[in-house]
Amino acid sequence: MRIELAILALVSLPVAAQVSPVAFSESKDTVPAFGPTGSIMLPAARLQVDVTYPHGKKERIETTVLYDPQTGHYLWHLMAPVHNVDDTGRYIQAIKSQKSLAFADASGLVDFIYPSGLFAKAWRGSADSLDDAVSATLTEIRQGVPAHEGSLWHMDYKFLPVFGLVRNVDAQLPAGYEPIDGGAFMCSPLQQFCPPGTTVIASITKQGRNYRLLIRNRFDVEVILDHNLDLVSAKQLTQPPATQGLERPRPK
Repeated sequence: MRIELAILALVSLPVAAQVSPVAFSESKDTVPAFGPTGSIMLPAARLQVDVTYPHGKKERIETTVLYDPQTGHYLWHLMAPVHNVDDTGRYIQAIKSQKSLAFADASGLVDFIYPSGLFAKAWRGSADSLDDAVSATLTEIRQGVPAHEGSLWHMDYKFLPVFGLVRNVDAQLPAGYEPIDGGAFMCSPLQQFCPPGTTVIASITKQGRNYRLLIRNRFDVEVILDHNLDLVSAKQLTQPPATQGLERPRPK
């Protein structure tokens, strides 16, 4: 009976994936972020990693690690898969173009991203250096792969339903909150097509324990989040550019 239980326990153990850094692929940079004193710069590293999944599937991914030397906190992102040179450095560019920005203070690194809506996550892990943060990241990837085989994207970012363009029934909403018109925020009513990727996170500050974000596209929107990253309020601050005299493009 004990032997049978031991065999069952061995069979039930998760099979670890193989995660190997690609030689000479690591590069370092500095990227913009925000802190209690305003705009800051944080060291970052990116490197390619070969992943062999427990069932034999293989792919090459790129991981980007941000590190706060003041507190030791770090965060990381994966871009998968990497097929060619055009796939490299994309997350660094997303940070530099303010599609993704972090707020760094003693409580951790809080990451805000805007791919097609606003998402946030608080990172509490710490390391002694950027190199140690990279090593810790590889360990976390290795441990997390068996549970998310084929999907290495973070699934634990909190969606913030600021705009009515995207809705999520699981999101926490303030009583009586009416989402801002996402279509008007991103695209003039006279435009036939909206240009993608034009929303930026203009600034992040902290008011007490709350976070204040300024999200910018055709107009500025102020977003207030509490310390749990739940939405407190959102309001339009500026007016969009005038569109009088413009005509909607006609399809050819």
